[in-house]
Amino acid sequence: MQNPGVPASPAVHLFYPPQLADSEILRQLCLGLEEQGVPCRRSPQENATGALHLARLAAQSSALRVGLGVAANGDVALTHAQYPADRALRVCPAASTPAQLRNLGANAGQLVKVIPFSECQ
Repeated sequence: MQNPGVPASPAVHLFYPPQLADSEILRQLCLGLEEQGVPCRRSPQENATGALHLARLAAQSSALRVGLGVAANGDVALTHAQYPADRALRVCPAASTPAQLRNLGANAGQLVKVIPFSECQ
């Protein structure tokens, strides 16, 4: 648990609706970030809207300026706080495979580390 008044360590923020808290989607995204050695801070959002909107809010709240958003339907978006608000850097539709979701998480970590994105195979 974080001590009050102590700043949180930098992390990519991941915003999602509470009903997806134990989902395979979140697990795979976090595994991708872990592979890159970048911490992830998961945060359920009661008033969750679309994936891009949640990703934007997540990026704005992250010291690393990188955010992932998951919509209730399973769509996922990755963005950066300085990227245009109406577009995502990368998206995975709800029907994405675990490998695609994990790759998106890895891409979030690569964005933090300023290295090129990897393509999912």
